[in-house]
Amino acid sequence: MIDELREAFDLAAQRSEREQVAIAARIKEMIEADRQWDALLSDSDSLSMLEEMAEEAHQEYLRGETEEIAPNSERVGE
Repeated sequence: MIDELREAFDLAAQRSEREQVAIAARIKEMIEADRQWDALLSDSDSLSMLEEMAEEAHQEYLRGETEEIAPNSERVGE
């Protein structure tokens, strides 16, 4: 185990049992999410779809059909 992970576990061990359960659940969720993304991105059909979407977005940009948004701006629902 790398030092950074050992340090994180040592910090987690200082928390209450309830907090440790929550931390463990979150770590497991993150690992599973990474596994799912890895599986999705290793699929050739998914990669083809992502390439098509990227090309479509690039063409929209070239046609001037996109607009720049500021990071952290609230654009949902506009």
